Amino acid sequence: MRRSHVLADKLEMAERLKQIRKGSGLTQERLAEILDISLSAYKKIESGENQISIEGLRRLGKEMDVSSDFVIFGKNETLDEAWKTIVNCTESDKMRLMLRLVMYFQKTKEVRYCVREEQTGYDAEITNVLKEMDIRESDGWTSNNNS
Repeated sequence: MRRSHVLADKLEMAERLKQIRKGSGLTQERLAEILDISLSAYKKIESGENQISIEGLRRLGKEMDVSSDFVIFGKNETLDEAWKTIVNCTESDKMRLMLRLVMYFQKTKEVRYCVREEQTGYDAEITNVLKEMDIRESDGWTSNNNS
């Protein structure tokens, strides 16, 4: 019975990796490059024959901001944990987060994980919007129009 659970867990993890890859619009070749493994090694991971390494999980987290907990367990940070983080950040960071969310939903229609270069482009656009609104860390999110 234990063996069937292990196999089911491996297949679920493989399916989540496939979901991440497809949701990001990446080919198997490109995700293998990100993980710094061969295409055949990646195909074995996605089929459930092999599992992603700890180093692979690190690279996935670093390059695509994908949680290891999500890959392994199918769980993301709880809403309460995320909310506490948001409530305790600066007003400028809250505005940056809101703009990232707006851009995310504007550019995508389904679950999608951005490659680091793509997110860097989004962040540059957000920075430009914040500059246009004259948002500075020192005075929160006030604009030129506020007195």
